[in-house]
Amino acid sequence: MKPDELYQKLEAFFPTKLDLMRHLEVGACWQYVISENSIDEGDVKLIYYLYKDTPESLKMSKEKPKIEPDLILYFTEKAIINLIEGNPDAEQYYTLYKQIMNNPQPEKGIELDNKVNKARLKLWKLGYKQWQKDFNF
Repeated sequence: MKPDELYQKLEAFFPTKLDLMRHLEVGACWQYVISENSIDEGDVKLIYYLYKDTPESLKMSKEKPKIEPDLILYFTEKAIINLIEGNPDAEQYYTLYKQIMNNPQPEKGIELDNKVNKARLKLWKLGYKQWQKDFNF
């Protein structure tokens, strides 16, 4: 899939799922790095940001917002497409996320990983303590 086509597909899902950032404060931000076949090979296809813009909305952008990302999330294209297939709610999305995280299939191009980009105290102030508890992270 071409990068713009992939972005449009993801944009139809992520900003509509406010519950993905349930409990998080305005300004919570995630950077997504999507690779073609492997998160280790550095073949980056698309980078975008998802952030909580207001208490009732999420925004998605290819342009880096004036917010330092809290988390950097790494996906292969197949992994992220599998995650959003069927338009899952937040609970289903995070269940599948953890399944892929614990059982990657690099031979099939299905991998993901994440990196915390801020100190724990800053994350807790943004609501991540409750978010972790709610989604069992």
